[in-house]
Amino acid sequence: MSISNIRDWKNVAVIGLGATGFSCIRYFNRLGRQVTVFDSREDPPFANRLREEKIDSITRFGEFNAKELKSADILVVSPGVSLEEPAIVEARSAGIEIISDIELFSRSSNRPIIGITGSNGKSTVTKLTETLLKAAGVSVSMGGNIGPPALDLLGYPEPDYYLLELSSFQLEATSTLRPLTFAILNISPDHMDRYHDIDAYIEAKTRISALAGTIIVNRDDVRLSRLFESKTMNPSLITFGLTEPLSEKDFGLTKNHHEKYLSRGSERLIKIDDLKMEGLHNIGNALAALAIIQTVIPVKMDEILDALRKFSGLPHRCEVISNYRGVRWINDSKGTNVGATVAALEGMGRPVVLIVGGQAKNADFNPLAQSAQRYARQVVLFGEDSDLISSYLSDAVPVTKVTTLAEATSLAAEWAQPGDAVLFSPACASFDMFDNFEHRGDSFRALVSGITQ
Repeated sequence: MSISNIRDWKNVAVIGLGATGFSCIRYFNRLGRQVTVFDSREDPPFANRLREEKIDSITRFGEFNAKELKSADILVVSPGVSLEEPAIVEARSAGIEIISDIELFSRSSNRPIIGITGSNGKSTVTKLTETLLKAAGVSVSMGGNIGPPALDLLGYPEPDYYLLELSSFQLEATSTLRPLTFAILNISPDHMDRYHDIDAYIEAKTRISALAGTIIVNRDDVRLSRLFESKTMNPSLITFGLTEPLSEKDFGLTKNHHEKYLSRGSERLIKIDDLKMEGLHNIGNALAALAIIQTVIPVKMDEILDALRKFSGLPHRCEVISNYRGVRWINDSKGTNVGATVAALEGMGRPVVLIVGGQAKNADFNPLAQSAQRYARQVVLFGEDSDLISSYLSDAVPVTKVTTLAEATSLAAEWAQPGDAVLFSPACASFDMFDNFEHRGDSFRALVSGITQ
C-alpha cells in the first residue's frame, strides 16, 4: 500500500498509548488525520503528552469497545497490546486490517531497511551495527525496539539505511516489510505468557524472512538451524556462530596457533582478545554485526574493525561495573529470559555467584538449572516467582531465597571468592519490584557501589 492509500484512511484507530502509540498518532497528525486512540488503562503514560502538544485526537481509555474498533478502517496496534484481546479478535473477524507501527513504517519509506531480531542480543547487535556503519561513513538511522519508535525516524533527511531492532510483538502484525538484510540472532522461549507455545513465538520472529534480500542466521541455534535447513530459501543465507565458518561467506571463529580470531571464511579479521565486550555470547553478537555489515559494505573489514575494538557494549547487558578484591561484578539486568541468563552464565569463563528473580513469564527454567549446575557456585533468588524458580534449581545448585535485591547483593558479596564473578542476570521481567530493567540495573549498580567503595 502506498502513502496515498494511507492518506485515504478516514477512521484510524491506534491501540495503546505508550511511546509507540504516541509516535503513530504524531505520524497521522502530520498527514492531517485525526486518530482515535484506545488504551485499556484509565491513565496511560502518554496521555499528558497528547494534551501538552495539543495533538488532535479522540481518546477512549478503559475497557476496549469491540463495536468502536470494528468501525475503524485500520487498527494500528502497539507492541504491548496482545492481538488476542477479545475486542481485537472480534475486529479482525469482521475484516478490519490490523497492523504494527513497523508495517506502517514499511509502507511509508522507500529507503533500504536492515532488520534485527532474536530472543537475546538484539539491542547490542543493533547498536554495534550502527556504530560500525557510521565508522565506515554510512548514513544510518536506528530505531524500532531500541531508541526512537520507527515512525519517529521519518520526517528527517533520509539516511542511506534504516536500522531497526524488531521484537516478536512488532513482527506479528507486520506482513509487507522487505528488509535488505534480516538477521535472526537466536530463538529461546520468551513471552510464553503471551504466546500459545514456542512455535507461535518462532512464527512471529521469522514471518518476514521470506521477504528479505539476505537472511543472517545463528547456526549454533538448534531451532534456527532446523528451520532454515528444512526450507528452500529464496534470499541468500549467511550464517554466523562460534564454530569455524561453513563457507567463505559465513562468519565464525578460527584458530592460529593458540589465538582465536573472528573470521569471515578463511579470512582472519580480529583477535577475540582485542574485544572489550564481556562473554562468549558477545563474541557471537560481534560476528552477527560483521555479517550484517558485509551485506551493506562488501569491502575489506579493515575500515570498521577499529570501531569494533573500541565497542564495550550497552548498559545493563553483561556490563562490568566493578572489579573489587578479585571479584568481578556484572550487571546483566537486561537478561529478562532464561536464554539470556544461560548465555551470560556460560560465557563468564569463571565461577559465578548468580542472582536471579522477578516475574517468570511462564518460563521453563530447566535449561538454567543445567547451566547453573556446571557454572554457578551459588544462586540467590529474590522477587515474585522465587519459589517457582527454586523448584527448578534447588536440586542442581545451592539456592538461597531472599526478599529484596539488596539482600541478594549482600549475600553474593559474602559468598564470592577472588576469581569469581557475581552475575546479576535475573532471567525474569522486572515489573514486580521495578519500573523496568533499567531501573532494576541502576538499583543493582547502586548497591554494588555501596559494597565496593
